[in-house]
Amino acid sequence: MEITRTARADQFEIKLKGRMDAMWSDHVASALAECVRGGQHAIAVDMAEVDYISSAGIRILVLYARQIKGIQGRFVVINASVNVRKVLELAGLKALLHAEGGLAAKSPTTATEPCARKIAFPQAGAMANVFDLQEGAVLRVQGLGNPVPWLEGRAQPDAYSAIEFPANVMGIGLGAFSSGDPSDTGHFGEFLAAAGAAVCQPADGSNKPDYMLVQGALTPAMKVAYGMSGRGAFARLVRFDKGAPHSSLPLSAVAKTCLEAVNSDAVGIVMVAETAALVGASLQKTPSSQTAEGHAKNIFAFPEIRDWLSFTAEAAFANSTCLIVGFAASKARSSGFNLLKPLVASGELYGHFHAAAFPYRPLRKGKVDLSEAVQPLFETENVLGLLHLLNDWREVSGAGESRFLRGACWCAPLAT
Repeated sequence: MEITRTARADQFEIKLKGRMDAMWSDHVASALAECVRGGQHAIAVDMAEVDYISSAGIRILVLYARQIKGIQGRFVVINASVNVRKVLELAGLKALLHAEGGLAAKSPTTATEPCARKIAFPQAGAMANVFDLQEGAVLRVQGLGNPVPWLEGRAQPDAYSAIEFPANVMGIGLGAFSSGDPSDTGHFGEFLAAAGAAVCQPADGSNKPDYMLVQGALTPAMKVAYGMSGRGAFARLVRFDKGAPHSSLPLSAVAKTCLEAVNSDAVGIVMVAETAALVGASLQKTPSSQTAEGHAKNIFAFPEIRDWLSFTAEAAFANSTCLIVGFAASKARSSGFNLLKPLVASGELYGHFHAAAFPYRPLRKGKVDLSEAVQPLFETENVLGLLHLLNDWREVSGAGESRFLRGACWCAPLAT
C-alpha cells in the first residue's frame, strides 16, 4: 500500500492506494497517529484507490473517528471507491463517508469559540492563547507537614496529616491513600491531586501508581507526610503549542508563561499536555525511621541516594499524555514556599512539579474545562508512572528538563 500525506489549509489529507487489510492496517494507523500527535485534528482519508478493505481496516477507521470526535475534530473518508463505499455502508458506517467539499464546511473551529489573547513564549516562534476563566481567582496555598524529618529518615510513622482533595483542591507531596491502619507507612510515596483525581506511586519498588477519583460522595483522602496544597479557582487557561520552529517546549518555559498569564510572581498550575519526554525521579522506599538504617540520615547523601531514589537516566514516557501538578515562583517569592527548588540553572525561577503519565491521547483545542480534560484519562487508560520532575543539568550526558508538544494549563496566582 502507498500512503501519501498532504497538508491543506482546512484539513490534513492521507491518500491510500492498495489493499487496506490486516497487513497494512497497522501502517495506516501509524500514519494517522503521527498526524494526530502533530496537532492535526481535521483529517480526511482519501480512499479513491483502495479496492479492498477488511474488518481490520474498518477497525482503524472507527478507532480514529471516535478519538478525533472526542476532541471535537473531524475525521472523514473522501472519494471512497465503489467497493469501500459498499463495505462501509453495509457495516453501518455511512456517516464516515463525506460528499464533495472536504472538511471546510464543518471545521472544528467555530464562530462560538471564546476569545483569547496571544502571548509569546520565551522560545521565539512558540505562542500561547490565554482564556479568562474567573477574574480575581487565587489559590490559597497551605504547606503540609514538615519534610525535614522525612528526608533525614527519622520521621515517626504517625507524622502525617489526613487531607481530602475535592475538585477545588490541588496538591503534591509525599503521602498514601488512607487505610484502616494509622501506622501503615509502607504505601507512602509521591502523589499529585487535581480536579477530583489523586494519583500516588507507593515507594515499595513496584513502580505501580494507584489512584482515586471523586465519585458521588467519595472524595480522595490521603495521609500526607509533607507537601503543598492550593484551594480555590483558576483565573486563566493557557493553551500552548510548540510551533513549527521547535520539536518541543521545556517545562520552565511553560511555567514562565503561566506566571506572565496571571501577572504574578507565584502561580499554581494544573497541566494536561501531550508530552515529548519527562525527566525526574521516584522514591524507592519510604524515608521514615522504620526504614532508615539510622536516625538523622540524609537520603540525598552519596552513595545512599541510589538506594532511595530512582532517576530517569534518560528522558522517559515519550509520546505520552501527562497530568502535571505543581507550583512555580520567582526567586524572590520562592523563599515563602519550602518545597520550591530552582527550575533553571540560573536560579531565576523556582518550582516543584509532579507528573502522572498516561498512554497518548490528544487534547481538544480551544477553551476546555479542567475536569473534562482530566477525568477521561482515568476512565479508559492506565497510569504508566508518576515522577517528581527534576532537571538534569550535566553538561555532557544530562537529559535536560521535561518537554512538551502542546497542552493546556489551568493557573492562578498564589496567596498564603
